[in-house]
Amino acid sequence: MRESADIVGGVDPAPAASSLADEWGFPHFDFLSEALERVEFDAAVVTVPHSEHFPVCTKLLAHGRHVIKEKPFAVTEQEARQLIHLAQRADRSVFTLLQRNFDPVFQFAQENLARIGEPYWFSYDYHFNLAHPTTGWRASREQAMGGVLLDMGYHLIDVLSGLFPEPPRVHSAFVHRYQEMRDRRLEDLVSLMCSYPSTGLAGSLRISRHNYEKVEHLCVLGTEGALNIAPGVAILHSVGGLPLERHTWDGPKIDAVRSMIAHHLGHLDDRYYRQGHLQRQLVAVRTIDGIYQERLREQNELADRCA
Repeated sequence: MRESADIVGGVDPAPAASSLADEWGFPHFDFLSEALERVEFDAAVVTVPHSEHFPVCTKLLAHGRHVIKEKPFAVTEQEARQLIHLAQRADRSVFTLLQRNFDPVFQFAQENLARIGEPYWFSYDYHFNLAHPTTGWRASREQAMGGVLLDMGYHLIDVLSGLFPEPPRVHSAFVHRYQEMRDRRLEDLVSLMCSYPSTGLAGSLRISRHNYEKVEHLCVLGTEGALNIAPGVAILHSVGGLPLERHTWDGPKIDAVRSMIAHHLGHLDDRYYRQGHLQRQLVAVRTIDGIYQERLREQNELADRCA
């Protein structure tokens, strides 16, 4: 952050926050209201549990501050639309931190998608290999407000939103590795099937926290070839599978983060960029919220039949 901006304060009620703020050399506040009263600032970086995103962001926008925030942009479509309305009314930006958009490998995929012709299939796998149940606020239904779909899956839905239109149909399967997560309705694994009847495109996503290995892999098949994307490498293939072009990036993850932060800070007052970003986030939130709502309807119907 200090490479692109001056840090004038930090807000965090955690016991260790004050000493960290002293170490890093900026004022510490227990509450956002204190910071708003005592310091002048242009933008705030919001990194809080999912349940706190909306109230924190609305308060910042009401005080005329730009917002750079962790994903998700919002938890529900209604919240997303309200946040967009507040941002537009305040003439302020709300940017979501999604580093894959600034990863050279994913940028290569975006720029070269047309070279594989008409896409007709994609598969996207993203797994952690945690050997224990989910801990911290992500294990709390009240704070997390969703499992791996909302947490890890937001990154994938955003990537796909940059490559393809919004999927008209999404079928989902939720799986629970641990009983406590089932009891809290926080999925450990989700499998999605997306279909686009008007274009003939379809695709699958699988996301989990407890796989045997950590992996991320996106494959897109097209009428003229294929794209394979994994951390650090993107490969463009011919129809027969011959590698046509390989793009690698071995830089540290912090380089993509550095580029992302600088870009967002440099575009705070760019209304055109702001509008495109907001609309893309609305698509991601609407897709995920729609999956959860459909899941809830299915559970309610099952409960009614059992009753």
